[in-house]
Amino acid sequence: MSGPRAFFWVQHLLGTGHLRRALLLAAALADRGSRVLVASGGPPARFPVHPDVEFVQLPPIRTADPDFARLVTAQGEAVDAAHWAERRTMLLAALRAHDPDLLVIEHWPFGRSAFTAEVLALVEAARARGAKVAGSVRDVLVAKADPAKYERMVALAAGLERILVHGDPTLVPFAASFPLAERLGARLEHTGYLAPALAPVPLEARREILVSAGGGAVGERLCRAAIAAARLLSDRPWRIVTGTGLPGAAFAALARDAPAHATVERQREDLALLIAAAAVSVSQAGYNTVVEALAGGTRMVLVPFASASEDEQTRRAEMLAARGLARHLPERELDGERLADAVARALAAPPPPREAVRLDGLARSAELLSELARADRS
Repeated sequence: MSGPRAFFWVQHLLGTGHLRRALLLAAALADRGSRVLVASGGPPARFPVHPDVEFVQLPPIRTADPDFARLVTAQGEAVDAAHWAERRTMLLAALRAHDPDLLVIEHWPFGRSAFTAEVLALVEAARARGAKVAGSVRDVLVAKADPAKYERMVALAAGLERILVHGDPTLVPFAASFPLAERLGARLEHTGYLAPALAPVPLEARREILVSAGGGAVGERLCRAAIAAARLLSDRPWRIVTGTGLPGAAFAALARDAPAHATVERQREDLALLIAAAAVSVSQAGYNTVVEALAGGTRMVLVPFASASEDEQTRRAEMLAARGLARHLPERELDGERLADAVARALAAPPPPREAVRLDGLARSAELLSELARADRS
């Protein structure tokens, strides 16, 4: 390995998008010759890991509810001091063994505030070994009602030497969801979206309506509406990928109720390829699914997850719809008939042009992180 050694910290709580992005970026660095370790603090998820990327699973922490009001262990118990201490011990031991040139913190401090003590301990240990520290964050943040929270983010971000925003400012600048973005100065850079390489599929070869609900923890309503919509649009095959977070009883009910031309599955490791080959991708407007559809030139119907405190997916869906790159169906309006209508309208529209949005984020991010890691290491 000729490239710098990199250590990633990533924490997913409900969906698995944060981990997916971290693994994609870790793989891009590994392809450049870096020795990479990813330390994940969320529940285990079945994603492929690059052969040159080491993966460390920390004692998991997840959210007990869609509003992120309470954190629990994998067994649903309250996170106690011993659980935090075990994670910290594992993290610091992994850091010492890996001896990185670069520490990459995913999403924090623009979220994951409950993990601040853990992250700061890791940053302090990395800096003591001479490592550089960078932040990696998606295109859109969840809005905060309290302005003081934005101030705290800026203060904590002072410890990051580079902040990579994985989006395209011509579609949605970071300042649209982080009003103090200017105060981050030249450290902030939009990299473009983190898109996997997907071969284009001819439009005439695309038959399937693909419905995917991310991790599945909050996707049951979308999947249920998709079953009803499939009954109304029966001239094409439907595939509904629920995600592993959907409860077993709900999955069994969906599989039982699905018409013959609709397949219901929990997870597909080749989901990105299925999206790129679909006639229409129906999803909740999560980062990864949207980017894969853009990279594949696939028509989209977006039904964003929207709880009282979560507006990230709605913002992304609105931005894409305003550019004519997707159809937006608000969750409050979701039923089988409206979803079938949205899919039919998407089928009648041209696919989004692949050049409409910057999709070079993996290469650009890997380049920027490599440059930072090599800069005057003490």
